[in-house]
Amino acid sequence: MTRNLWIGLPGRLREISQAATAFERGAELGVTQFTSLGGQVTTLAPQRTARKTKFTFDRLTEDDAAHLDRLARRIDGPGPIVVIDPVARNLLDPLQAEGRCPGGTAAAHWYLSNSADGKLQLSTAPGAAPGTAPGTYTWTANSTTAQLNWHRRPGAGFPVAPGMSVRFTLPKSWRSGPCATRLHWRDAAGTYLSSAAVASHTLSATVPAGAALVTPSGVAGEVGTYALDGAVLTINDAHVPTAPVNLLPADQAAGRGTPTQWTATGCTLSTDAEGYVVAALPVNTAGSLTFVFAGQKGHPLPGSGLVGLVLPAAVRARAQNCSFAFFDAAGASLGSSATWSPATVPALARHVSATVSFGAAATAFSARLGPAKLQHLDTSVPQLAGDGCPAMAVTAYTDSPGRPLPYRNISIDLTEVTDASV
Repeated sequence: MTRNLWIGLPGRLREISQAATAFERGAELGVTQFTSLGGQVTTLAPQRTARKTKFTFDRLTEDDAAHLDRLARRIDGPGPIVVIDPVARNLLDPLQAEGRCPGGTAAAHWYLSNSADGKLQLSTAPGAAPGTAPGTYTWTANSTTAQLNWHRRPGAGFPVAPGMSVRFTLPKSWRSGPCATRLHWRDAAGTYLSSAAVASHTLSATVPAGAALVTPSGVAGEVGTYALDGAVLTINDAHVPTAPVNLLPADQAAGRGTPTQWTATGCTLSTDAEGYVVAALPVNTAGSLTFVFAGQKGHPLPGSGLVGLVLPAAVRARAQNCSFAFFDAAGASLGSSATWSPATVPALARHVSATVSFGAAATAFSARLGPAKLQHLDTSVPQLAGDGCPAMAVTAYTDSPGRPLPYRNISIDLTEVTDASV
């Protein structure tokens, strides 16, 4: 994927139309070395280094050169400067894309829309112990509508410009459930303008007029605890992250065909005039519904990963519990997981059976069984690593007239800054 350099103050991003003749992308290592009299070498280095970039342009157009000149001379403000370099793809911070945040707080990378939306906390999952994957966070959603937001500091969002194509994909552990993705557009001051939303794990949208920042956010759709690794935020990029696969056959997914595609207790199954299967539950009666795959203990699994169930709104509103039963190739049980949030597929599992239970209620219930999804996500597929789009400052700049005029030969050095204000 090729893309030109975008650079400017928030709200004044400009695409430099010409590719740099030289582009260096490194880091300010800040390593100090000491050698003892005995010959032992000791080095001291900061915990995390700052990014350094250098761009060299030959025969740059007058307008592009003037834009870089104003930035270097701080004519329109002290900065910091927004830089989206040509090789940056996932604009999330490298640790943020891995679901990690240093310093004992998640505030630098995520925030809740309100305190009732759940809790961000250090992971207690295997492999997330201190010293193994420091700063790994999970989010516990307290409701089906709870929203989590991805944060970039400094500022109120990730930099964008009108007309850009922005794509945001939720973390891997969210994608097989009934999740929703949102992009909140803001002006350069951080004031909310509008939003784009979709009931899926990935949202692509065009930046509207007046927008300078975007805040990605997501709704997991079910109560539960979710890992935060695997989120991807790109601009003008054709890459599409891994999507879940629906394990249900076409008719079963649509809720059409023979009722024998489900087994029911307590409720009755029938077919309406349009060919859709309807489940009916009498007053004060509990029941259950299992998705059946003919001749097998459950639906075939393509491999390890996560499975999640997405039901029609009416069925989900009436359902009380959900469980997944796993079986090996011989049909032996490998255990079950009672959860509405996506479940981890056990090792050696080759089939999964999904069951929904209904509690007794004072009102009768009747609803179509489709559309539905029994989704599987292969979590072993690598996601785009986080590149980040850190705030930067101009640290060196040269501008010499090109031939013929008014072309200019420009060299500009930039260094990542922290604790800056915009």
